[in-house]
Amino acid sequence: RFKIFSADSGAGMPTFIGEYKCKIDSKSRLLIPSGFRRLIAGENADRFMISLGGENCLNLYPIEGWKNDVERRLHDLPRGIRRRKIVRFYSGMSRQVEMDKTGRIAIPRNFIEKIGDSREVYVIGMLNYLEIWSAQEYASLSEKIVDEFDELDWEY
Repeated sequence: RFKIFSADSGAGMPTFIGEYKCKIDSKSRLLIPSGFRRLIAGENADRFMISLGGENCLNLYPIEGWKNDVERRLHDLPRGIRRRKIVRFYSGMSRQVEMDKTGRIAIPRNFIEKIGDSREVYVIGMLNYLEIWSAQEYASLSEKIVDEFDELDWEY
């Protein structure tokens, strides 16, 4: 399956929309789909932050998106134990990765294990970041999304 529509969000940041089925190679490298790669420009276009996401997936942010979204929100949290726990989670469960000249990133082995040690994955555009799902987990999720969409009461 292949779907893509991508644009600029208007704030200078790309808008990632679509899904791609991909493979993680034996060296734990993932080729970022070209439809997403071409949206990332600038001095730090080869730098990403990968973190453990919700619902058994990984989140992949262009480094500028990470700074503008995640870091800003972490800094804006009120001081206290809740903030420390959230910052600790993101600090401990995130890694900076670099894209090589062929468009691949090396995903840390422990992150691959978090999504079920799958070699077949889906990379999903989530507007300002990407999600990486095991193919099996995403197939199950996709069925639920279609079944539950009417309950979300949202029209465009």
